[in-house]
Amino acid sequence: MLLPAGGVPLLSGVLATTGQAAQVVAVVPSLADGETTGGGGGGVGRVVADLAAGLPVADGTVDMVAGYGIHPADPALLVDEARRVLAPCGQVVLAVELGHLRHHGCDLPGLTSEEAGQVARALSEAVDAETRHGWEAMHAVMDTGRAGLQSEGVDVIHLTKRLDHRDVEAYLHTATPAAPAPLAAVRSSLDDRAARRYRAACHRAVDVHGALRLRTPMV
Repeated sequence: MLLPAGGVPLLSGVLATTGQAAQVVAVVPSLADGETTGGGGGGVGRVVADLAAGLPVADGTVDMVAGYGIHPADPALLVDEARRVLAPCGQVVLAVELGHLRHHGCDLPGLTSEEAGQVARALSEAVDAETRHGWEAMHAVMDTGRAGLQSEGVDVIHLTKRLDHRDVEAYLHTATPAAPAPLAAVRSSLDDRAARRYRAACHRAVDVHGALRLRTPMV
């Protein structure tokens, strides 16, 4: 398994509940966040590896290479390493949230339809069209073809997250690699008044609907 930072103990805990022994090979930026390679895990073996140094797995010994939320600096290296360690008929399964394409999954109380449309356009236009998402680069590598690998295409699903008041504030003020923070985007495209009304509407959605719902595409 290839995971972002913080994913090793989470996945190990999940695997431990299944009673299945497994080895997790995780690619993480560093161990500076207190993540360790030792510990129990209910029989789950763990190896923390640096992709640039090569995965510590013998050729042709893995049934599946699965990754979630990873954005490798060198997609070609990841794909080639996956090809190396995969057994015959093995699979590569990668899932990535396209956070810069998230959108509201509920109405925004207090905003007129015109205001809501202006906000949606402001958020959409704030996305840097020149910034290629990590997944796009990886998919381009897969499309070029690799000996022994055959692409089976891309499935798109939508994840719905329910935000409370605290989560709303984090969402409004958090930028992504492809876009500024939503509140900043609305303020820049429209004005301070529009940004204040947007923020108030997001919090009002929590009061009215029980949560502000955000839908995020995942491939």
